Amino acid sequence: MKNKIVFVVSGSEDGLLGVYGNKKQAYKCALKYVQDGNWRGNDLGIISYSKVCKELKGVYNYSVELIESYSDYNATISAVLFNEKI
Repeated sequence: MKNKIVFVVSGSEDGLLGVYGNKKQAYKCALKYVQDGNWRGNDLGIISYSKVCKELKGVYNYSVELIESYSDYNATISAVLFNEKI
């Protein structure tokens, strides 16, 4: 049986934001979080969806932060095995 990988999205200020079965939904959640938290209108340096996919391809126990530079709000997407403690 193939191990199922899920994607856990955490916000820098709010903790767990959601658990998703695919990268696209996890990315949408993380992107919305950082955009909603950017009330100053800063240039965020958001990592693209394609780069997130490349970083998380075929791995688990690995995390990617959505923003490369300092910002008040950031989101992290972590790939973990389903039913594994994080």
